[in-house]
Amino acid sequence: MSARRDDPKRPGGPRVRVAVVDDSTFIRKALERMLRDHPQIEIAGSASSGEELLANLERWRPDVVTLDLDMPGMGGLETLDHLMARRPLPVIIMSTHSGEGAPLTIEALHRGAVDFIDKQRYSLVDFAALRAVLLDKIFQVTGTELQEDVADEPDAAESSTEIPSLADWAERRAAPEPPPSRCAFDLIAIGASTGGPPTVQAILEDLGASVPVPILVAQHMPVGFTQAFAERLNAHLALTVREAQDGERLLPSTVYIGPAGQHLRVRRGDEGLRVELGRHPESAAHKPSVDVLFRSVATAAGRRAIGILLTGMGRDGARGLARVRDVGGHTLVQDEASSVVYGMPRAAVMLDAAREVLPASRIGPRLRELLARSEPENEDAGA
Repeated sequence: MSARRDDPKRPGGPRVRVAVVDDSTFIRKALERMLRDHPQIEIAGSASSGEELLANLERWRPDVVTLDLDMPGMGGLETLDHLMARRPLPVIIMSTHSGEGAPLTIEALHRGAVDFIDKQRYSLVDFAALRAVLLDKIFQVTGTELQEDVADEPDAAESSTEIPSLADWAERRAAPEPPPSRCAFDLIAIGASTGGPPTVQAILEDLGASVPVPILVAQHMPVGFTQAFAERLNAHLALTVREAQDGERLLPSTVYIGPAGQHLRVRRGDEGLRVELGRHPESAAHKPSVDVLFRSVATAAGRRAIGILLTGMGRDGARGLARVRDVGGHTLVQDEASSVVYGMPRAAVMLDAAREVLPASRIGPRLRELLARSEPENEDAGA
């Protein structure tokens, strides 16, 4: 299911209809209050259970649903399953990272939810921060154009000194020479945000059980969720998947998930490629930052790197992917039609960072083709 609108709303056009589902009266009222006063939002309905939402679904006809997972009766996951079967639409999960909150949230993302918010990060008393992030996600997943002129503000990661300027990219500095290999590439790096988890899983499923290179994934998630993401992938894939640990050696047929709250980098040493974790730059809007990962990949692997940028809001990863392409690496970007939010991929395309733009369903098969080669493809040879 794609949560994007084919006809994005324009300022002054129809309002986004939001249905709020939570068994807590206090939370429902708080969410309604923070959304109701926005001129582009209309509260379509408020439900205390999944059963109530489904009973009123055709009458309310929401454009997007905020859904609590921990509810009595039908429960959030079962509600989501019924909703996806009856009337697929964008669902934003209101979750917690403690207890079973994180695994349930990751499961919800794989069953059709497009994004989530960790309620433990925000105060429902002083809710300005929660309101801002919730509105941002609602407008992004419904393809709505904000009236406020905030969508074009750069991410903090982009203005960081860790991110190179366009002039820097023109200097195609050579990466260290890799050891001889039967495969044309040394590693795959994947960056994703909104809509990423099921897309990442589908791509990795297409690769099968044996991949001649390691795979690194920077997925935007709050602290407390990436371990659950790695565990779910490990349970459903033939590949080994784990949350990356600082200093560990990168191995073939292994997927390394960047832990939330830290940047994921690759460094080349005497014994090959290794993981490097750290919090610098602190100013980055996301940890892990896709830009930071891609820049390290460009330095460590050069033309023997594959960089993939998937669905997500914002611009993180576009500049880093341009760096990978500048040093001769192979760069793939998810196309608009298959993206939940065509923000990060669009930014990469606009920077001419994409060597290929493909639907999500074609990225896995294309990777198999690339990994079967013994020499990197010439830039002007085409796909």
